[in-house]
Amino acid sequence: MNRIPNDWPNKSFSQEIHAGDLTWHVQIAGNSPQHLLLLHGTGSSAHTWGSLFTELAKNYTVIAPDLPGHGFTKNKGNKSLSLDDLADKLTELREALKMDYFDCIVGHSAGATLALSYTLKNKQAKTIVGINPSLLSLPNTYSRFIAPLINPIVTSSFFTAVLSDLLPHTKMIDSLIDSTKTKLSPEKRERYKTIFKNADHLNGSMSFMAGADIPGLLERCDQIKSDLTFIVSEDDGWIPVRPLCEAIQKYFSKAQVIEVTGGHMFHEGNEELALKLIHQALTKE
Repeated sequence: MNRIPNDWPNKSFSQEIHAGDLTWHVQIAGNSPQHLLLLHGTGSSAHTWGSLFTELAKNYTVIAPDLPGHGFTKNKGNKSLSLDDLADKLTELREALKMDYFDCIVGHSAGATLALSYTLKNKQAKTIVGINPSLLSLPNTYSRFIAPLINPIVTSSFFTAVLSDLLPHTKMIDSLIDSTKTKLSPEKRERYKTIFKNADHLNGSMSFMAGADIPGLLERCDQIKSDLTFIVSEDDGWIPVRPLCEAIQKYFSKAQVIEVTGGHMFHEGNEELALKLIHQALTKE
């Protein structure tokens, strides 16, 4: 794991797991028979969970991967993966870890969407917690910052290599973070600049958002029997809360909805409250 910076969050729990055409970077902690899967969102990595990871590991065996094309997970195969493809990759990872079942899943943004897709293709988790889930069409921020980059020229290995070298020296990453309406410390901002230096991470971030068929997923979600809790930020700069709550009511009428403030990356900006709400959702009867 020499390629991971020494000061990377929770590095002592990092492992490399080979499954299919992926070499996963996964952080695993805890020794509970209950397995809790943490799924980060687009453009992020397992670092997003910070102290939530170690706190949750006091009661669960916690598995926090860098998703394909993100962070320090290496993808030697198809780099344009749909939600269903990513769900299959998670199944391969679970099997490689010799785990029969993820009892609970917590996902942020597109990670919450992936949690739903995974659950539809596997034994359903007892509980799913979605933090500002991406259940709407792509946000305006995506169109403004990312969409112009997705074309065959820009996603070529040469262009992404050049772009990943340039991005940390521009204000684009800070602008993206600011647009979420979450206040992150300079240290947390630097972690995003670190992972965006990797051309594969940049390409993976673009592909993850482009490969999400959200309407198709929502039409199948009536099959999900898991206990669902959605934590949504009133001031989310990426996903407008009113249309999101309307979508939740339409497709997940039995889900619990908790409204907070703190922007799209609420769980990073307020780890203490996020931990409290996640714990309540995971332990409610």
